Amino acid sequence: MSTPPTYNDYTGDGSNTFFPINFEYLEDEHVTVAVDGVDTSAFTINTDQPTKRVEMTTAPGIGANVRVRRKSQRDVDLVDFENGSVLTESELDRAYRHNRYLHQEIGELNDASLQKKEGSNNFTAKGNKLVDLADPTDPQDAATKNYVDTADALKVDKAGDSMTGALAMGGNRITGLGTPTDTTDAANKTYVDSNISSAVSGTGAAPDFNKFTGDGSSTDFSLTFQTNSLTSTAYLVTIDGVVVDPEDYTLIGGASTLRFTTPPGNLTEVIIVERGFKTQVEIPTDYDYGSIVGDPVTASYSYGGIA
Repeated sequence: MSTPPTYNDYTGDGSNTFFPINFEYLEDEHVTVAVDGVDTSAFTINTDQPTKRVEMTTAPGIGANVRVRRKSQRDVDLVDFENGSVLTESELDRAYRHNRYLHQEIGELNDASLQKKEGSNNFTAKGNKLVDLADPTDPQDAATKNYVDTADALKVDKAGDSMTGALAMGGNRITGLGTPTDTTDAANKTYVDSNISSAVSGTGAAPDFNKFTGDGSSTDFSLTFQTNSLTSTAYLVTIDGVVVDPEDYTLIGGASTLRFTTPPGNLTEVIIVERGFKTQVEIPTDYDYGSIVGDPVTASYSYGGIA
């Protein structure tokens, strides 16, 4: 890439203050210096060296961009011709060079400006960044990185995220849920339907039971299974095949022991069976699932016309 005819770029190292001027100019006032895009007047021009140079008062920092540029003052005439005057070669050359330098500087700025891509109506930044943008206000405005990052931080991350407020679905479904494992997990329809079916129709795991032999004196019988409820009506109890009234026994010891009011007779067969589904589901009496009347354990159910 050829050296630009209107400016030189240098990189500061934190100590160097001398920067050569490798372009032509007409007046010292036409030489400008900018550090990282900010114009500065803290420099002088030394023409006593083999190569003219800018000498800065303070060394630019490490990595700083130092641009030494010619700006030929387009609003100032350097030559004023008068009628009857002798046109000297130096004056003509000076006027011509001033015009040429102005055209060079305009051409350099044009080449560095944002332009349409050849053969297209789209603008190209040629792989460079657009900087110093304001935050957008209209839908078609270009957006700054800060604006996009701020908006993105308000969205839910596909890889997993935590909500800081309520999420309104607007009547839409949440799909693709897995089977819940923790108590606070959302449940899918299959999981809920299966558990309700087990609760209502008793299609869950089969109820457990214990069989004992009465001795005519013992009233307490320890259960070996995980019990459902402290309510005596949650169990079917028979002595020699005869169903025992639930008022004739109670559950004690955290429902681990069934106690008879009157001890079963000697050598009688005592069978204690869980009623209904394996794991008790405490359904509130005001829950509208068909209709439920009374206590959830002893309730009568009306579901799909089957009572």
